[in-house]
Amino acid sequence: MFFPRRFAVLAGIIIAVLLVQVGYFYWQYDHGQMDYSSVQNMFDEYEQQLVEKQTLIDEFQQQLASKQAQLEEQQRVIDELDERLLKLDEQYVFLKQEINATSTLLVDKNSEIALLEQQYIDSQQALKKKSSQLYSLQRRFEREVNIAIAKERRKLTESQLMVDQELAQLQSQEAEISAKISSVDEWERKRAEFEKLYASSALEKQNEERVSKLMDQFNELRVDLDVVNECDKDYLYRYNEAKSLLNHIRTFIQKYEMREEFYYYVISNDSMINSQNRKLCVVD
Repeated sequence: MFFPRRFAVLAGIIIAVLLVQVGYFYWQYDHGQMDYSSVQNMFDEYEQQLVEKQTLIDEFQQQLASKQAQLEEQQRVIDELDERLLKLDEQYVFLKQEINATSTLLVDKNSEIALLEQQYIDSQQALKKKSSQLYSLQRRFEREVNIAIAKERRKLTESQLMVDQELAQLQSQEAEISAKISSVDEWERKRAEFEKLYASSALEKQNEERVSKLMDQFNELRVDLDVVNECDKDYLYRYNEAKSLLNHIRTFIQKYEMREEFYYYVISNDSMINSQNRKLCVVD
């Protein structure tokens, strides 16, 4: 590494040596040991050496300035590194604190894990005990179920025998009932024929009553179908109502195929409508 202080000391030593030599030559000249020309030559040589030394010193100064700039740059880098180192120290302290906290937490977690492991071991032991008890209960339950099934099978066998006996009795009773049903069926057939005949008679009577009521309504209108009074609105209304009733009676008689006397009633009144009607204008 280059040191500026050492360079300055070296330059001072060189200058001091030159000054000593100049003084020595001057002393020789003063005591007559050297003539003027020799001294002048010596001075010229020393002057030349001084110029060379000065050039060397200038170069050294330039190098010194360059080294000084390098030193300043290195110092700046060192300062930056010091700042980084300070930050790293702070981070180190923080991380150390975090590690300590994590270590404490890890110790707590290890304690919890140890507790959970112990609880797991206890649970496994309890589970084994429960499994043993459950197996014993299962074996006991199977024995009791087998005994109960055997009893139920015996009861079922006995019940099956009783059912077979009752079934035989029922089959015998069914044969007797079938014989009775044959006679009942014959009676039911005759009853159905009677009810059909009765229903037909009842319907016929009901239809006759219906037609009789319609005929009474027709007669109550008191109109002569072969005469049309065009000036009496009430008569025209009753006339049209009578025609409508007569058509209804005709349709009803045809639908239910009623006796001939009802047809005669319709035909006798219908002929009045089909004949040439007399048109009058009579006002009450």
